[in-house]
Amino acid sequence: MSTATFATPAHESRNSLLGLLAVLAAPVFLVQWLAAAPARELPSDGLTATLGLCYLVGFACSVVALRRDRATGRGAGAAALFAVQLLGLALAAGQQLQDALQRRPLGNTVYGVCDLAWPVSHLLMLVAGVAVLRARVWTGWRRWTPLACGIALPASFLAMAVGGPRAMVPAFAIFTAAAFCALGVAVVTRGTS
Repeated sequence: MSTATFATPAHESRNSLLGLLAVLAAPVFLVQWLAAAPARELPSDGLTATLGLCYLVGFACSVVALRRDRATGRGAGAAALFAVQLLGLALAAGQQLQDALQRRPLGNTVYGVCDLAWPVSHLLMLVAGVAVLRARVWTGWRRWTPLACGIALPASFLAMAVGGPRAMVPAFAIFTAAAFCALGVAVVTRGTS
């Protein structure tokens, strides 16, 4: 543990649970993409929405673990980033709930805002990744994992630019599975080195 972090065994145990949940949720899009074979078109149904919620819960677990470890820093900026990340994830979850209901009880505008929260939440991991690098609480390979999560969306757009629109979904599925799983493993193993 870093000397700047005063973690108790209970703190490490709770973070390990958060990391484990993040690892379990990380491959959701990869599983969806593989299950959609051979058409490779993702269905839009209640199960897909529920799986999306599972992914978001794992994503949120990672964000909470980063905050509990003060991996993004200790100041007001780190606290604000955490709040904005949780708000974004809550809005994205709102879109998933509306998809699960297969209706938009709050209207199209709210649905659009919730839908926009998905890419914004992923891009905010770029900010979190830079904050982790600057805070220097996490060291070694762990410090790069939040940045890898943030790169998932831009890398997917690059894959689309190179390989066409059909390349974006598998690129995003593979990249998020790998990056968020690595972040979860970083959280789980944080207290072991």
